[in-house]
Amino acid sequence: MVNDNFKKGIIIISLFMILVGVVACVNAADDNSDITMMTLSKSGLVIHYPSNWGYSESTSNYSIMALSKLDSVDSFGIGQVTINVEKKPIEGDFYTYVNDTYKSMEKDSSFDLVSSGGVMVGNIDAVEYIYTSTQNGVEKEHKAVWFEKGGQAYVLLYSAPLQDFENSLYVFDYIISDIQVT
Repeated sequence: MVNDNFKKGIIIISLFMILVGVVACVNAADDNSDITMMTLSKSGLVIHYPSNWGYSESTSNYSIMALSKLDSVDSFGIGQVTINVEKKPIEGDFYTYVNDTYKSMEKDSSFDLVSSGGVMVGNIDAVEYIYTSTQNGVEKEHKAVWFEKGGQAYVLLYSAPLQDFENSLYVFDYIISDIQVT
């Protein structure tokens, strides 16, 4: 008798959890129903991004396009969750250039390299660096993907405060997987 009641309780709890999961999925789908994909094309790159992100300004002289998650823009108009695309002329070996960039960062105690390795951007060999930084008391995580085309180094850099990094990483990963390099 007790065993049967226990089994019924487990079944009721399981069904309740499934129902909660279905409701959560439906609500999540409703929250994103007004998001469309936008296109940005510049300097030989074409990217697609969700409409809850918008074009923004960058402080880098090499920036060719920059996006911010719209709900992360602070009272000063600066995006806290950003994707910046830069294009830099290089001389010499691409991999030496990129690795030297991070060697100099390692000397700065406000940066901490988490990982690095080879990846692909379309059919182009690329290098990925993940690191954290602390600036003005804000700790951020960054994921940078570098590739070379026509003597130019391109870097796509995703940056977000530590607590927000994982939440929007899928947007950056989508852009990397879908990018068109002409």
